[in-house]
Amino acid sequence: MKLKAITNKQIYWGIGIAAGIAGIGFLLTRHRKEINEVAKEVGDFSSKATESVKGWIRPVASKISSPFGYRTHPVNKVKQFHNGIDLPVPLKTKVKCPYPGVVADVYHNPAGGNQVIIKHDNGYMTGYAHLTQAQVKKGDRVKQGEVIALSGNTGKSTGPHLHLTMKDKAGNWLDPNKAFYANAA
Repeated sequence: MKLKAITNKQIYWGIGIAAGIAGIGFLLTRHRKEINEVAKEVGDFSSKATESVKGWIRPVASKISSPFGYRTHPVNKVKQFHNGIDLPVPLKTKVKCPYPGVVADVYHNPAGGNQVIIKHDNGYMTGYAHLTQAQVKKGDRVKQGEVIALSGNTGKSTGPHLHLTMKDKAGNWLDPNKAFYANAA
């Protein structure tokens, strides 16, 4: 049996196919790393966590314009982790406390603008960013439904909205939509 000689064209095709397969493998590995990073940042959102947030109310009435997780930032155009949900509302919309707690902090920074953080009675924490102004101060005890702030457009923002974040008792980021926003009263 006579073997055929391998042509240069066949060699180049073989190298091209091997490089393509390696590239796909690299992209899949990279994507898997991102998924694992999100899983670590988000933590384990179990039914136990869902039970801990029953009875919460929505801070504002709005649909989500930007969900929790990795996204391309609308201002700086860089792919990064979005630690909350964006809820578009008119300027100075009343932001209500979803569950009783204590105001842990009121501050301003260049990214989130004016912000309020609340530590709730069940150990969870929520954050509210891009506010026009806070209606509470650090250390205040707040009731469910109490107005804690007015929505705004401060910090890095493309328009008026409320950026809502949530952490569990261990400090892991949670998706406010899955945690309580989509199912709230």
